[in-house]
Amino acid sequence: MALHFERSEFDARRDRLMIEMAEKKLDAMLLFAQESMYWLTGYDTFGFCFFQ
Repeated sequence: MALHFERSEFDARRDRLMIEMAEKKLDAMLLFAQESMYWLTGYDTFGFCFFQ
């Protein structure tokens, strides 16, 4: 899958998420909003119209 942003941007977003999760002592993250999935992974889908 091609990213819609540079690999360094993806790494920075993932790292920010992992730091925030560690601070809150979270082991997992569930994303339901299409905007959140796109922000983190760059995955663009029509899933916002249909249950995923």
